[in-house]
Amino acid sequence: MHKTVLLAESAFQLNLKKGDVVVDATLGMGGHTIELAKIVGEKGRVIAIDMDAVAIREAKNRIKKEHKEFLDRIIFVKDNFKNIDKIVAGQGTSAIKVKGVLADLGWRIEQINDPAYGLSFNVDARLNMRLDEAGDSPEDSEDAFDIINSWSADDLERLFRELGEERFSKRIVIAIKEARKEKEIKTTMELANIIEESVGHRGRKGGRKIHPATKVFQALRIQVNSELNNLNVFLENALKVLEKDGRLAIISFHSIEDRIVKNFCKSGTKGCVCPKEFPICKCGKEPKLKLITKKPIIPSDLELKENRRARSAKLRVIQKK
Repeated sequence: MHKTVLLAESAFQLNLKKGDVVVDATLGMGGHTIELAKIVGEKGRVIAIDMDAVAIREAKNRIKKEHKEFLDRIIFVKDNFKNIDKIVAGQGTSAIKVKGVLADLGWRIEQINDPAYGLSFNVDARLNMRLDEAGDSPEDSEDAFDIINSWSADDLERLFRELGEERFSKRIVIAIKEARKEKEIKTTMELANIIEESVGHRGRKGGRKIHPATKVFQALRIQVNSELNNLNVFLENALKVLEKDGRLAIISFHSIEDRIVKNFCKSGTKGCVCPKEFPICKCGKEPKLKLITKKPIIPSDLELKENRRARSAKLRVIQKK
């Protein structure tokens, strides 16, 4: 069962009050949404976004069953979170004042374990990795099967190295090329076995406890769903919908995402960019953001004990000036 990560910490850092409007940009199983609905009260609203129709349906059912009193406070939207500005504007009034935005960039355990998504090396399924199990992606868009079986060796090696930070990318790609000569690589387990056989004990060298296929699967998920591009667009558009002094909280789970969020926060807090030799500022640039968390908030020892999947989570919070 999915466990919401950094639940209390993220809700607290948004500094919400009764009657506020807040956006949960990544609904998932609704853990954060429920907490936010509780905080904003009967007159507040939570705009809950998810690209996956299955996630929305399951979250609605959960809330109806466990927190029916919150349903009227939640607006469910099936869309990509990068479109947050259009989603908020689409609520039919310019009077909406968004006081907080939260995004949890992790994947639901239900998605990972469901063969329909083809996400996990622990569950044998067709290589897919599209975020929306309902099949709403364009038919001509590439999934993991297309990438593994049609991309060149150079492109695969670059993908695994840059998006997976996989140090054995060349060795893995050589093994994939050899396997493709025999037949198409169709399933998650086929790919995972090829990777594990190619790196052998090296994949767990230096105390590495993760499965050798972990980083390759990460790279494929990021590529198939355009995750990094979507995150960059989302960050910019989230600021557009926030009111002055409104806060944006992002929970990331791997170093590439966290680096993007960290750099975005850092660039937004910079003021004057004039050369140092200028006696006075000529550019007039002022910071548009204030850092609320100078260092990322990480899960407590108690949370890690109860949920090992939270071990890589980092929460960063900024405030719009």
